Amino acid sequence: MDEGVAAEARVRDIFDDVVARGFRAEAVQGASDGEIDTWAAAQGVHMVPAALREILRIIGKPRRKTPTGWLASSAFGVDSIDARDKEFAGWCVEEADERGIEHGMRDPEGMLVVAGDGTSASFLVIDGSALVEPDPPIWLLTESGAIRRTSESTTAWFAKTGEELMNRTRQHARRDQAYYDSLFRR
Repeated sequence: MDEGVAAEARVRDIFDDVVARGFRAEAVQGASDGEIDTWAAAQGVHMVPAALREILRIIGKPRRKTPTGWLASSAFGVDSIDARDKEFAGWCVEEADERGIEHGMRDPEGMLVVAGDGTSASFLVIDGSALVEPDPPIWLLTESGAIRRTSESTTAWFAKTGEELMNRTRQHARRDQAYYDSLFRR
């Protein structure tokens, strides 16, 4: 099986697993290939790795920023991340370089910004040198100049975010139950 097709299948399997565990698939909206290509081009990038493209096809147009969304409290998707975010992410790399912090990114100028924290203080990116890979690593950049590889692959990052989503859902359910229990004497 082609590596790109395999990466897309892993993304779909991760999403299907989270849906099977109770996530409502209709809570997210996917982006079209045209929207994804326009989004990447706005960042000066002409290639989107297969795994990320499939993630964007599934959840790339968030309906709203709420705890029920896949990536709560994050800027993510074709309508949320743009050239300005890439500029801010570039400043994170410049900060690291100015401080002499070794980071291991080979082509930060060609990076693709995947997500941000919504305050321009941190970003998740794919190194420009890895855009040709079907399932490249995800890097975390912060405004303090800290840069580290946060996931060995895009699918590993997506699986981690799916697990975090399910954990948030369980925490909300427990908190809601505790609140309702506090309203009634037993």
